Amino acid sequence: MIIAKSRSSGQHRRETDGEDGMPEIALGALRENGSILLARRSAGRKMHPDRWSLPGGHVEDGEDAETAMRRELIEEIGVTPTRWQFAGKFVSEGLAGASAVFHVYSVDQWQGRPRLIDDEHTELRWFTAAAIQFEAELAPAQLGEMLAKLAIR
Repeated sequence: MIIAKSRSSGQHRRETDGEDGMPEIALGALRENGSILLARRSAGRKMHPDRWSLPGGHVEDGEDAETAMRRELIEEIGVTPTRWQFAGKFVSEGLAGASAVFHVYSVDQWQGRPRLIDDEHTELRWFTAAAIQFEAELAPAQLGEMLAKLAIR
């Protein structure tokens, strides 16, 4: 089910690097009725354009990953997480300078209705585990296995 489509303007922020010098990214997996909410990245994005991903973004200076996940969900899709748990982390190895550490949180309660707020994404859609596996081109690709497990919990 598609719940939102949009095109507007976005903002940029200062990001922080983890202990190993790689950028840290915090993502929130909203879970409801066996499905996970994914956001399609805008076609103009530098990294992974037009691919499905979780809402989230860079951990800013002075933040931990959990705080960044909460902030990013408020900024990107207008929801405030009220109950979540750490689901795992992984490193996405990219081209020189494009590797990052991803922190994923499973969010099963929130306030607000998911909606697009800026131009970072063009669509929000709920995906089942099967749809994630067979339909969604994910960014980064390592996200697929983790999302499939979260969707069937």
